[in-house]
Amino acid sequence: MNKHLGFDDFIESQEPKYRILMNHIRKLAASSHEQMREKSAFNTLFFHCFDYVFYFGRIDKKQGLEIGFVKGFLLSNDHGLLETKNRKLIRGISFLDLEDFMNKEEVFLETLQEAILLNEIQPENTFQKMIFEKRKK
Repeated sequence: MNKHLGFDDFIESQEPKYRILMNHIRKLAASSHEQMREKSAFNTLFFHCFDYVFYFGRIDKKQGLEIGFVKGFLLSNDHGLLETKNRKLIRGISFLDLEDFMNKEEVFLETLQEAILLNEIQPENTFQKMIFEKRKK
């Protein structure tokens, strides 16, 4: 990923179909909770509500844009859409384009609300703390 100045710069540098998708997800995230904020860290674009919630992951030509939920391993994944991809903490959902997202939007919103609630009820269980605990082992 190239170093970008911020969310707008990053999104504007994407192909049109991903730009549309990212802007749609961005609007949904902003309206999901009054504490939701955009944050750039590790040269990645995160959404933060009490703690990190999700980020725009890599874009794969075949699988599309991945949304990575930073505490995904703690989420219920009742719908089976969260993918592990050999990661210990993060789980992701991939979207090919806006149409694909619209077909999965309800699941995304449920997952987003669950992730926000998790951050709200377990404020001591921060993503940063989890990363450093995993590295100690």
